Amino acid sequence: MRRALILPAAIIVLAGPFVAGYLLSRPDRATAPVAIPSLVDEVREALAARYYRPVSADVLHLDSVGAMLSALRDPYTAYLTPLSYRLVQHDTAARYSGIGVEVLPTERGLVVVTVPPGPAARAGVQRGDVIVDIGGSSVVGLNAAEALARVVGAPGKRIQLVLDRQGARVELSVNRSYVRAPTVQGRLIAYAGAPWGYVRLASFRSGAAKLVARELKLLERKGANGFVLDLRGDPGGLLSEAIAVSSLFLNGGVVVSLSGAHFVHEVFRAATGEATRLPVVVLVDHYTASSAEIVAAALSQHHRAELIGERTFGKGVVQAVDPLDNGAALILTVARYFTPDGDGIEHVGIVPQERAVDDPATPQDEALVAALRALARPPS
Repeated sequence: MRRALILPAAIIVLAGPFVAGYLLSRPDRATAPVAIPSLVDEVREALAARYYRPVSADVLHLDSVGAMLSALRDPYTAYLTPLSYRLVQHDTAARYSGIGVEVLPTERGLVVVTVPPGPAARAGVQRGDVIVDIGGSSVVGLNAAEALARVVGAPGKRIQLVLDRQGARVELSVNRSYVRAPTVQGRLIAYAGAPWGYVRLASFRSGAAKLVARELKLLERKGANGFVLDLRGDPGGLLSEAIAVSSLFLNGGVVVSLSGAHFVHEVFRAATGEATRLPVVVLVDHYTASSAEIVAAALSQHHRAELIGERTFGKGVVQAVDPLDNGAALILTVARYFTPDGDGIEHVGIVPQERAVDDPATPQDEALVAALRALARPPS
């Protein structure tokens, strides 16, 4: 059975289920009695056989799972305890109990990329804050599911956060409660005397492409002359959803290719029969990562959309989930991904055709205005 490929950019919905679409079972095992390998042996075997780059004998001979994974210096390869793995097996819910932020990992901690209305926003958490401590324990070096496990649970409990805000230490108490997390939002915007469709995609969870397709059709029926696809702060998600979202705008063609030390080079193409042929502008920023970068690059390099915003995050690798015998699991980086032009974007990102940044001190969204201006520009 093929394991599901994911592009989490260590996507964390702090306070909600992790990300849908992991492969939840491994191939059937033999029913006859067999020697059960130790956890260390299982992880060692997986690294030797499936990791996206060769692993040295010195690393493989280390005597603990933590030591091996730490030696890789890979923020996306992680061991999930049985509790954490049970959390990631749930589909992402539209309503969950938590604090309501999304983050990406950095060397300093977990940087907050989106703060929708909810408990964290009410407590004063801001976009760009770096969470360095949850409940009295440091999150530096923590994997996504472990961070998630610290904040999910029944509503009503207060969570203590320590934030790094531009070098200043900020301590906040957040009351965990129910949060709604829409994956896709759409609306019509009037600009330059014409209506334009605006579609915001928050993450590439299971079913995201169907929701985007529904918004495109609805807005086009309402008279939209073109679309802004807003991928700012989108930390990624499922590879399958990246292909499906790209297919809404492309009539065939390469979307992305994968290659690794133990991964047969594979090319993924868009389906034919796009959902719309109207002009498109894609908004990106430094927190546009993973699956969102794949879509942005595919639409740009096929000359289907103009990119406006900031250089993207630059993840560039994909993961799969390996269930383990003890009920835990291993998130394993198995391949690098490449854009339709063959570019690798790991640690590099994608540079938009036009730089535009929203100024939070002003009432208008300057980057969105730049996108609408590009859509309204007469064809050259």
